[in-house]
Amino acid sequence: MTHSWLTEDRRLRTLDWDDGTSRVTALEDAIADRLGARHAIAVTSPMVAFHLAYRAAGQALGTTVLTTSLADPAVARAAIASGHRLRFADVDDGGHLAVGGLCEQVGLDAAPAIVVASHYAGHPCDVARLATVSGGAVVIEDAIDALGAVAAGGRPVGAPTFAAMTVVGIHPVRASAPAQGAVVLTDDVTLASRCRRLRDERVEHRLSELHAALALVELGRLGTLVDVRARVAAGYGAALASQPLATPVMPAAGTHSSWAAYPVRVPAWLRADLHEHLRTLGIGGRRLAMLLHRHPYFGRYADALPAELAVTERFAAETLVLPTSAPFGDGDVERVTDALVTLGVDERSRVALAG
Repeated sequence: MTHSWLTEDRRLRTLDWDDGTSRVTALEDAIADRLGARHAIAVTSPMVAFHLAYRAAGQALGTTVLTTSLADPAVARAAIASGHRLRFADVDDGGHLAVGGLCEQVGLDAAPAIVVASHYAGHPCDVARLATVSGGAVVIEDAIDALGAVAAGGRPVGAPTFAAMTVVGIHPVRASAPAQGAVVLTDDVTLASRCRRLRDERVEHRLSELHAALALVELGRLGTLVDVRARVAAGYGAALASQPLATPVMPAAGTHSSWAAYPVRVPAWLRADLHEHLRTLGIGGRRLAMLLHRHPYFGRYADALPAELAVTERFAAETLVLPTSAPFGDGDVERVTDALVTLGVDERSRVALAG
């Protein structure tokens, strides 16, 4: 029995399921090949991936992991579980770790030992520039939501070109598999060896053969999935173009997003009404989850005041996240686009959005 899937360059690859080959190894090889990484280690979840990455980095207990308050909670949970302190820096207008905010943190007496750069909503952030100003910290790239995105210069997001390690997610909402999972990628053989050894010490950390097999099948469909999301995003953009108070958060010029979500910013006083109106139209938008620095658990491991994260606070207050994930066929895209266009016709929402 064989199974075939198409790579992005449309070459047919075939794996013989009866030859005893590990599906986990095949998945690791496929993702490493796709992203141009030397080593890939598949694990059961992003939480496990970051836990292994932090431990492999070899930083002393109690040292600081710097990230943003918009990062995936797995970034913070794994840092605490690994014995580190948290520090939050401000974001830029795209929701990414701000270069200026990182420079300020590096200039403090206790500079961060590890910096995690997250690709918010699947939009590529400038990891190269962040690595340049990181002050020698170990840079880990959080690409949980960004498999399929392309950074400046054509670099696939997840390739560990500028980071010591990257973490990509394999999940139906986030990337390419119908089950939870993640892959740590690195070009450093020592880091790879440490991650693999730590992964193999606990059976619950190793991705199952079944989940790896499912991920292999779906990996070949990633390009189609990202294309569908991009069409959804284009529909949102066209429908919102006539709404002067609605500003989509777009990827930087010269990059391509995985469109894990479609963030749009509106005045904070309008967001609740807009959220409710979209819900009545059948569009399941959502507000951002609780900011990590305000979370009662994570806040105990970090010293961050809202006033220190002014851009983050405003970004969270003004942002509404629209879905781009399956099930979205062409008919669904048209339905959602038509629903958004009615925002310019409905009297209450029209007056609100027009100011």
